[in-house]
Amino acid sequence: MVTKSKILGFTSMKNFSLLVVLLLAVSCGSIYVSEDYDKKADFTAYKTYQYDFDEENPLSQFDQKRFIKYTDSTLQTKGYTLSDSPELWVVVGAQEFEAQSRNTIGLGIGGTGGNVGVGVSGGIPIGGSELRQNIVVSLVDSTTNAIVWEATSESDLKTKSNPDQRDAHFKKLVTKIFKNYPPEQIQ
Repeated sequence: MVTKSKILGFTSMKNFSLLVVLLLAVSCGSIYVSEDYDKKADFTAYKTYQYDFDEENPLSQFDQKRFIKYTDSTLQTKGYTLSDSPELWVVVGAQEFEAQSRNTIGLGIGGTGGNVGVGVSGGIPIGGSELRQNIVVSLVDSTTNAIVWEATSESDLKTKSNPDQRDAHFKKLVTKIFKNYPPEQIQ
C-alpha cells in the first residue's frame, strides 16, 4: 500500500524529525533584501563608484572594512572601478534594533465530527528579543545627485560572533544585496 509518507520519502518518524531539524537550522540567520530602482536610469553608463557612509552609521570600523571588501569584489566583478571622481556614490546607512524572535513553535488542536472540521493553532515565540540590523545601500548618480538604485537588507546580528563568522556574514549579505544589480531593464 502506498502511503503519503512513503511518497514523500518519510518511512519513519526519525527521518521526518531530521527534516524538521534541518529546516529549522537553514531558516535561522536569514537575510532579507528588497530593492528598487529608477526605470529611466541607464545603468550601462555607470562605470565608477566611491563610498559615502552615513555619519551615524552603527557599523564598527571592522564591519565597514568587511562591507567595503565584499562590495569592491562584487562591483569590480560586474565591471565597475573604484574612483576618486565617481559616477556613482555608494551611500551606506545602517541601523540596529531589537525585535521579537521570528522563531516560534506552532501548537494546534483539531477535531472532526462527520463532515465538519474544527481547528485551532497558534505560535509561541522561542527565546526573547534578538538584535537585528538594517543596511540600506543607495547608489546615487554623482551628476544629478539622484538615487538610481537602492537595496534594503534586514538580518540577524550575532553579537557573540567571532571575526571569521562576521566576515562570512558580510560576504553573504553583500552577495544578496547586489544579486540583482544592475537591474535587467526591459526596453
